[in-house]
Amino acid sequence: MENEVKTKIFLNGDVFDGKSDKPFRGAVVVKKDEVVFTGTDKEARAFENEHSEVIDLQGKTILPGFYEGHAHGIMGGHLMNQCLLSGGKSIEDYKSIIRNYIKKKNNPSHVLGFGWIHGFFESTGPDKKTLDEVAPDIPAVFLSIDYHSCWANSKALEMAGIDKNTKDPHGGHIERYKENGEPSGCLRESSAIELVMRILPKPSKAEWKEAARTYMKLAAQNGIVGIFDAGVLNADQPEVFEAIHEMDKKGELSVRIRQSFVLDPTKTDADVEKIKELRSRYGHGENFKVEVAKIFMDGAVEGHTGFLLESYIDRKGYRSQPVWDADTYEQTCRKLEEDNFQIHVHTIGDGAVRAGLDGIEKAMQKKRDARHTLAHIELADQHDIPRLAKLGMIASFQPAWFYMDENYFEETIPLLAKPRADRRYMLGDFLNAGVKIAFGSDWPWGTVSSSMDPLLAIGTSVTRKDPDDPDSKSYEPREEINLPTALKLHTFGGAWQNFNESINGTIEKGKKADLVVLDRNIFETNDDALSKIEVFMTVFEGRVVYKK
Repeated sequence: MENEVKTKIFLNGDVFDGKSDKPFRGAVVVKKDEVVFTGTDKEARAFENEHSEVIDLQGKTILPGFYEGHAHGIMGGHLMNQCLLSGGKSIEDYKSIIRNYIKKKNNPSHVLGFGWIHGFFESTGPDKKTLDEVAPDIPAVFLSIDYHSCWANSKALEMAGIDKNTKDPHGGHIERYKENGEPSGCLRESSAIELVMRILPKPSKAEWKEAARTYMKLAAQNGIVGIFDAGVLNADQPEVFEAIHEMDKKGELSVRIRQSFVLDPTKTDADVEKIKELRSRYGHGENFKVEVAKIFMDGAVEGHTGFLLESYIDRKGYRSQPVWDADTYEQTCRKLEEDNFQIHVHTIGDGAVRAGLDGIEKAMQKKRDARHTLAHIELADQHDIPRLAKLGMIASFQPAWFYMDENYFEETIPLLAKPRADRRYMLGDFLNAGVKIAFGSDWPWGTVSSSMDPLLAIGTSVTRKDPDDPDSKSYEPREEINLPTALKLHTFGGAWQNFNESINGTIEKGKKADLVVLDRNIFETNDDALSKIEVFMTVFEGRVVYKK
């Protein structure tokens, strides 16, 4: 990388600069880490000299680098280095993967894994006895694909001291056998998951740095140059931040990270003081900054922990409940507002969306450009949508989920019924209400359709169809958006959310050269094939960090 030429001249490209809805055929010139020119190929040739490199794009699309508006990059990188169940298609597959992993690791002291989906199990989740069959003697903990549940074996539960007398922690739930009240092996939400996660060895600083490298490699392959990191869960957050801060000081980061600190609803005063301390230490880095308070208002519909305005169909009278009580949430938001923090709230159910809005609305006593964010918004009451625009808030959506996948048929309809299942992810309604939007993936969490690939998200937001079945029925077609808008929401939308719009998000003279080149002209591609487009090259601060 150090020997790269200082000036790059990208010629013959289909340039989507993010300022206009239409691309132009022409050039982009990069000097060191900045864009110094956009325009015609002929004019760009004036920058050519013995120190420049000319790159003929042959009509490929070049656009601003993608932003990841909500993902767990560092935590995800760590989990990618553990036992992955995401390739399994059945419980027997899971058992085989775990058995082979333990054999490969040659008698490990524990197993941490990730990626099981709810649809293979009963509504009470996976059973510890199944996990005991393949891991009887060491603690084994497996996080679900949405991270709102975990599967623990008997050894892990024993070491954690979880038995029939253990009470549910605040905001969490321990699934139990009906006949005797013993824990069955499934724990719901972060506070319950923490009970078993804390018995596992803590990752070292070197392991967290390796996790960041794992994520950055995947991000570069997907054209991602910036991320809002939605939290490192069930971990010592300051230790993780110190590791990434050290990498930033050494210039080792190839993505801009706006990092959040996850607040605990039982430790609000201490956590507000802690995030102030963390911002003073890590709020001024070049490419790593801790400046956002992350709050989980609810869980996930699949685990019956998404907070709804109306009850679940399969559990009459049950709507779940918010993780934060209204008063504690409002007072915490007030304190964060007073200290000018950005607040980012996980809100899946329409009940959580309303609760999230109510507390922030009451807390915002002064007019400022806060850019508070609600993430996911699977369900929302129509009356609450314009409230985001009024408050200057951002809706963080994950469009790769916006089609009728297996999860829709096997889990969503049985829990919500079809009428409500067809009122999810109302992207078009939010746009029409004037709400600012940022696209992301929630990687590695999500559903069976989880992916960090921005082009998958862009394609799905345009078609609302199964990306692998162009003949499939569109999911709520009135919520479809056009391609230029989708591209802007995955580039400038994230830059705006991260307060980086003066740095990147569009291709303009004076902005950082954070760019992505696609393997074809996206504007000449059929909508149903958008998700099949791949990244050809990723440029971060003028450096090529990935090339196909």
